[in-house]
Amino acid sequence: MKGQSLKIQTAVMTGCNMVIRGLGFILRMITARLLGPEAVGVMELAGQAHMLALTPAASGLPGAVSRMVAKDAEKAGVLLTARKMVMRLGLLLGVLLLLFSPLIAGWMGDERTLPSLLLFSPCILIIGLSGVYRGYSLGMGNVWPPALCEMTEQVVRLLIVLAAALIIPRLTVAWRAAVPAFATVMGEGCGLLLLVLWLRKKVKGRPAPVGKQLSRAALPVTMNRLCHTALRTLCSVMIPLRLAAAGLSHSEAISRMGMLNGMVMPLIFLPGMFSGALGTVSIPAVAGCRSCVRQRKLMLRLLLAAGAVGIGCSSLLHVLAPFVGKKLYALPEVGELLRAMSPLAAILSVQQVLGGIMMGLGMERKTFFASLWGALITLGLTFLWTADRRLGIYGAGYANLVGHGITLVCCLISFLMHEKTAESTASAV
Repeated sequence: MKGQSLKIQTAVMTGCNMVIRGLGFILRMITARLLGPEAVGVMELAGQAHMLALTPAASGLPGAVSRMVAKDAEKAGVLLTARKMVMRLGLLLGVLLLLFSPLIAGWMGDERTLPSLLLFSPCILIIGLSGVYRGYSLGMGNVWPPALCEMTEQVVRLLIVLAAALIIPRLTVAWRAAVPAFATVMGEGCGLLLLVLWLRKKVKGRPAPVGKQLSRAALPVTMNRLCHTALRTLCSVMIPLRLAAAGLSHSEAISRMGMLNGMVMPLIFLPGMFSGALGTVSIPAVAGCRSCVRQRKLMLRLLLAAGAVGIGCSSLLHVLAPFVGKKLYALPEVGELLRAMSPLAAILSVQQVLGGIMMGLGMERKTFFASLWGALITLGLTFLWTADRRLGIYGAGYANLVGHGITLVCCLISFLMHEKTAESTASAV
């Protein structure tokens, strides 16, 4: 594989991710304080619909492009074909979201999500195009364009939220919750512009006849993310309803969901600054590895690194949880919820890297079914546990822990069986 070495790629992306997550954490704190828990809850509810609409255009193709480019396919032609595919799909999904936003807002049980849904609709095409450009860069072994693109997006989002700080208190809850969506559209647009300008001289030629190969590689990942996102959206809709069944008012239920999804979960994703980078670069690295022995050593190093970082971050979150709740968010209950959910950071860290490895090996279908089972169990446990007065919002948190744990176990079993089969085949030959 040409370009920077895996260590350099991981170091660059981890460094950039640290800056991005740092800015994102600052943005989350500012947003939480400016908007308030209720508006954050509305924002997160709308965010699940955003992800559901975005997933078909932005989930599978970037990884498929990365893998195909890493295998020395027609590099520029692959990108041009993927760009053509995502433009058609992104435009269609954007228009559909724009037209059906009122119905979606009503279905989600809170019409205050409507402004956020409307403002986000152009973002589907923008993020889809950014994804295929990033996949091309990673497949070429060049992590600088996607890394700097993401940093640009985060800086622009932060600046827009800060610029809107003076008018936010005068807005209704619905429009306060829509400010982050507008900031996301502007940030993603600036990031895409940077990517296009950076790569414009390298992307020449004609689309390659690889549409079917791209679709086959992207479809399992897209279905995985689509089912997972759909079930997460159902969970987000369900949580306020089940909390209301436990005796909370609608406003209190939305606030509790805002604490979980808008304040605690971003901290749980903290290891993603490293494991996300490692999982992303592992796709082309594993796919482009020509030696089985070297490939196994590489995969072992990747998993050990992800486990070490995940356990370290889980321990850190457990210790610092009271400080985070009292000092950063001025809500002690956030710290208590964070401490209870801290083991999830380690699970997600290993899951991200293992998912990248399995995609590099062409095991997207196995990942899909493992994720589907985990998401279904999360949904069922959320329904049961969140309505329990003794658990409340903790029920939703524990449901996530169990669901992601089951997904990780299923992925590990599939991965080990694949490696055992590969070893047996190699021995027979």
